[in-house]
Amino acid sequence: MNKGFIFDWSGTLADNFSGFHQVCERMFKDLGGKPLTPEELRLNYVTPYMKFWNKYFPDLTKEKQDQMFANYFCQLKDPDLFPGVAESIKRLYDAGHKIFVISSDPLEKLLPGVGKSGLAAYFDQVIGEDEDKRESAKYIVERFGLDSTCSYFVGDCRGDIEAGKDANLKTIGLAWGFEPRQRLAEANPDYIFDDISGLNDLM
Repeated sequence: MNKGFIFDWSGTLADNFSGFHQVCERMFKDLGGKPLTPEELRLNYVTPYMKFWNKYFPDLTKEKQDQMFANYFCQLKDPDLFPGVAESIKRLYDAGHKIFVISSDPLEKLLPGVGKSGLAAYFDQVIGEDEDKRESAKYIVERFGLDSTCSYFVGDCRGDIEAGKDANLKTIGLAWGFEPRQRLAEANPDYIFDDISGLNDLM
């Protein structure tokens, strides 16, 4: 049995919603829009992320969004991990499970952040700059021979849940990130937990 856990990074393992909100504020101002409050951002954010940006700025291209976002995002300090993340990742590793990260974050920010977190040695692969995550999830399942009946995609947004389902993985929503519990529930994940300790029973 080749059991694996694929994690989103921002909002799932790394607590950086406040930084993400700061980036969105700057971008909305640059693009001539009215910035969203943190509550409005949580209720309206959606992945793949261009669905979110084009809702407010229909003519914004992915290339321009990526350039603007990376410029501001890379100015942020590295976020802290959510409480209990380091311990849970280590338990998964010690139990012999394969562990991965698929993130939409720019690689120039993601890879140093993963390194500074102290978790890099536990991950079999880290993939960044991935807007949709569906193809990357399928690639990991095939490349590492994961048993999809007992492997999981763990994220904080509906898009993460949809990517996991598309790869025939079981799915877990963590409600401490970008999207609140009621929004995560719309994607019908197999599990919704308030924090990462919920994974303990699945190890």
